[in-house]
Amino acid sequence: MKIWTIGFAAMLVAGAASGQIYECVDAKGKKEFAQSCPPGTKERLMHGAGAGTGTGGAPSGGGAAPASKSLAERDAQFKKREIERQEAEAKAVKDQTDAAATRRNCDDARGQLRQLEDGMRIARTDPNTGERSFLEDKDRPAELANAKKAVDSWCNKK
Repeated sequence: MKIWTIGFAAMLVAGAASGQIYECVDAKGKKEFAQSCPPGTKERLMHGAGAGTGTGGAPSGGGAAPASKSLAERDAQFKKREIERQEAEAKAVKDQTDAAATRRNCDDARGQLRQLEDGMRIARTDPNTGERSFLEDKDRPAELANAKKAVDSWCNKK
């Protein structure tokens, strides 16, 4: 009976040893552990036949395995990448906000120019008295020139 138990245990150990586990690293540096790596990733045999012997332990990229870094170095690199990612996201949000403000100012400047060109009455409020006054015909050419400059400056930005 002991022989059967030892034989069965030996078969289980042999079956478990035949399974290979690979460390798969994609282009972004994300690591996964699997029995086979997807295309486009570097693989390194972690467990199984040939692990640690040099036959299957080298990455499939053809180069030598990189020297392992200390936990502090990896943590510092992670924090640096995280800060860079956050800065890139903040810059993208700022660029979107600036682009939206530019579009809004361009639309406002075009609307003002269209009103002046159509001859509409333009009313202004005096900041000191709060009294409303209208743009006179003699002031219209200067306002028209200012409106064209505003359209050029806001709508022709790159």
